[in-house]
Amino acid sequence: MSFQCPVCNSSYQKPIPEACLVCGWDLQFNLSIPSGSEPDKKRLDWAKQTWKRLQTLEVSQPKTGSTSKKRLTIADLLPRLQTLELELQQATLERQNLQNSLDWILHYLETLNPELLVDLTPPSPPNCDSNFNSTSPLSEVGIDYSSLIELLAHGDWKTADEYTWQLILYMGEREAEKWLRSEDIERFPCADLNTLNWLWEYYSQGLFSLTNQWQIFYNLEGDYAKFCDQVGWRRGESWIYYEELDFTLNAPPGHLPIIAWRKRACYGVGTTTPDENLLSFFTRLSTCSQP
Repeated sequence: MSFQCPVCNSSYQKPIPEACLVCGWDLQFNLSIPSGSEPDKKRLDWAKQTWKRLQTLEVSQPKTGSTSKKRLTIADLLPRLQTLELELQQATLERQNLQNSLDWILHYLETLNPELLVDLTPPSPPNCDSNFNSTSPLSEVGIDYSSLIELLAHGDWKTADEYTWQLILYMGEREAEKWLRSEDIERFPCADLNTLNWLWEYYSQGLFSLTNQWQIFYNLEGDYAKFCDQVGWRRGESWIYYEELDFTLNAPPGHLPIIAWRKRACYGVGTTTPDENLLSFFTRLSTCSQP
């Protein structure tokens, strides 16, 4: 036998709960009220009327849930977050490149003050800070070094070395031949040789540069074999090939750039030997470094 809630008419089987699960009316109270009790009947009538009013309000209530905006989830936000992270990384990289270029320009402007230049006395190697003077521009032949700066700033030492060699051939007007003669090195533009040397030294923090190589070569009294052993161009009795170079900051000091040879450390470029090429470049650099 079923029992109905006197307020909302919800049906229940025994055992009957203490309160209606729909309207919350006290069902136990309803079972215990004396027949004909006027106060309790008024209370029950009031509950029924209240329930009916509530039902009327719920029916007439405008449904706003279906028109509300969709709530964003993690799946919606994740692509946006990834996009912002990529944009932030790109902005950071661009800022670093600008900072590197600014540091380079500020250093060059400082060297324009003759009082900051360091006088060199032979046989000391060319000093990086003296590679510029008040009358020499960054390039005598209109070279734009921004691409080389970007390669060096990113630590792409292999591409930077290959690009440096292409610039050297271009300035020596020997792109077709792909090698320089002694006379080409002797008249190589000083401002550009100093700029190339300084850029390598600056971005490698002194590890790679012609100045570094010159110092090692001089300390070894021009012994090319010992020089190659020290800078990592020879291992034991094996002269290394270009592809075997260490294009990282773990390389020995003076390991880069490569201007005296291109295929193998014991092979020269053109008609001269690699040690002759090195000496020619060092002589030209020493001349170009004089105030």
